[in-house]
Amino acid sequence: MLKDMHIFLFKKIIFLIILLFSASLTFAKEPSSEQKLTDLQKEARVYRDQGLACQNSGNLDSALSFYQKAIELDSAFATAYNDLGVVLEAKGQSDRAEAAYLRAISIDPTYLSSYTNLALLYESKRDIAKAAEFWKKRADLGSKDDPWAKNAAERFEELSLILSKTPLEDLKEKEILGLTDKMSKPRTLFSRDDASLASMHMMKANEYFERRDFAAAIKEALDAQQFDPANKEIEKFIEKVQLRALSE
Repeated sequence: MLKDMHIFLFKKIIFLIILLFSASLTFAKEPSSEQKLTDLQKEARVYRDQGLACQNSGNLDSALSFYQKAIELDSAFATAYNDLGVVLEAKGQSDRAEAAYLRAISIDPTYLSSYTNLALLYESKRDIAKAAEFWKKRADLGSKDDPWAKNAAERFEELSLILSKTPLEDLKEKEILGLTDKMSKPRTLFSRDDASLASMHMMKANEYFERRDFAAAIKEALDAQQFDPANKEIEKFIEKVQLRALSE
């Protein structure tokens, strides 16, 4: 009986040794992410790197050519599509750039740079609704320690004021929820009366309006309105900016 027990334990130990050895072989043969790439995919990445070098040196035509070669070799190369979009946008081909960015996130829905690029592209086209949509997506996909996620969330809030029918009420609601502290900051930073503060914010609002940054213009005007709520000119200005932003 004891002998049988020893044989059983010996066989079990041998089995475990074989099992561990087999597992070690399996892990040893596990290819890296780079090894999993096909030869064509590896070549595509070489072209992408060459394109990036050309882009950084300002040679957009060569960069465009290299990115296109990379995509021809690897049609699921999201990074190359995003890079292609950046170059196309720089060359003034915004529609083709938009298609490239959209292709990148259709391949990889977590490719964050393309969401940012699309949001900025739509802002340049004055498509406020789409810009807000992609800023929101960028914010939602970012991690807690991602500074761009925070920037995207703030920009989404600013553009939402343009799209809102009641921007002042929306801003006040955010303050109540603790999302902004605009009511307290100006009073602690400046020792001026409310009328002066309102005037200061309106000067900034007009500057932003002239630069066609309508979201920032509305934000400054709303700040001015909080210090001078009876001023009808501020209200008219906000309406003018909203109409202008939505019409362009």
